[in-house]
Amino acid sequence: MQRRRRRYAAVAAATAFALAGTAVAGQVLGRSGDGDRAAPIGETVTGMPAPAPAPFSACTVSVLPAPPGKGVLSGEVVADPTGRYAAASLVQPDGTIRPVLWTDGEPTVLPGAGGNAQPRAVNSAGVVVGTSSSDGGAPMAWIYRDRHVVKLAPVTGYDWWVPLSVDERGDVTGEAWRGMRFAVVSWAYAEPLEKPVLVTKPADVRGSGVGGDGTVVGTRGTGFAPYAWHVNGSGRTLELPPGAATGQALAVRGGWAAGWVGLSAEVVASKRPVAPRVQGTEPDRKVLDMPGTATGGKVITVPARWDLRTGKVTHWPARTTPATAVNASGWVAVPGDGGPAVVSPDGRTTALPGPADGYPTALSDDNRRLYGERVPLGTGVDARAKERISKGAAAELLMWRC
Repeated sequence: MQRRRRRYAAVAAATAFALAGTAVAGQVLGRSGDGDRAAPIGETVTGMPAPAPAPFSACTVSVLPAPPGKGVLSGEVVADPTGRYAAASLVQPDGTIRPVLWTDGEPTVLPGAGGNAQPRAVNSAGVVVGTSSSDGGAPMAWIYRDRHVVKLAPVTGYDWWVPLSVDERGDVTGEAWRGMRFAVVSWAYAEPLEKPVLVTKPADVRGSGVGGDGTVVGTRGTGFAPYAWHVNGSGRTLELPPGAATGQALAVRGGWAAGWVGLSAEVVASKRPVAPRVQGTEPDRKVLDMPGTATGGKVITVPARWDLRTGKVTHWPARTTPATAVNASGWVAVPGDGGPAVVSPDGRTTALPGPADGYPTALSDDNRRLYGERVPLGTGVDARAKERISKGAAAELLMWRC
């Protein structure tokens, strides 16, 4: 498992789509075919306000502009719940990595925050938290506020610590671990240099995402059992659907969690509809080796969503990549299988426009904006970032407006 990202696997593109002029800020790449529904013939709408468009309808996708000057954008895009703010990393020609904050699509390079700076979360006030390292390679966590970067206090007794969320008050929640032992920690906005509070005791668990209310989701145990921790320190194992042997919650927001569950190949084949594919392409089915499962250790990841209020889990065997993001109303983003899509709380799927290898990692609560990147078939995210850096290639970070 790659600890640096909430995502579990790289997506596959079922069709090829070349971005034209990726260095041009705000260039439109595509538009969905589902526009606003027209009023029936003879229906009078004069004087009536226009109905709100359906969620994620008539979306356009564009490349996030890089800051002026030389450098290559890299890293996962994180965004605030409103979709106004987004953040990622900029690799500069001298090799230093600085955080970048977009406000309504306009980039700003933030002050230095140690080496290898990577934003991890941003709130609706533009407060950013992230990780980096000192000159000696020691871990460092930081918060950007009031146009300054402030170092977060280290977590004594742990090898590494990562902020995963910053709420509307500016309080920070994250994780710390040593070996296989993980603990949820929090830093107060008012006193970031004070000793952080341990929200949970060390255990064989791993966090993946934090919600605005401080709920943390991830896995527990060596068998990847999806798990959730609450602000009062309690935790619980999340339900698995029939036929699932394992799973992981990757993101959480407003009482909803999203991620993946592992099904046997036989279960997926029995529920997955047969559909034609573009010649020369194959579906990206992430096969995990899980010894001790009923299927001899082979499971396939499919996207899943949990309602944390009722415990109900919903999964979609017709797609074979994890759900990468969720918003407060329960919509989830799912990449792969011919192109990225969003799934509504009642299970309706809406395809997103643009490149088939688009990988959304954040979506707003109002269902009007998403952020992500391109992750082509057969290549890992880190490998692609290194390739872009070595070639000085243009950024491939994306923003959808709906």
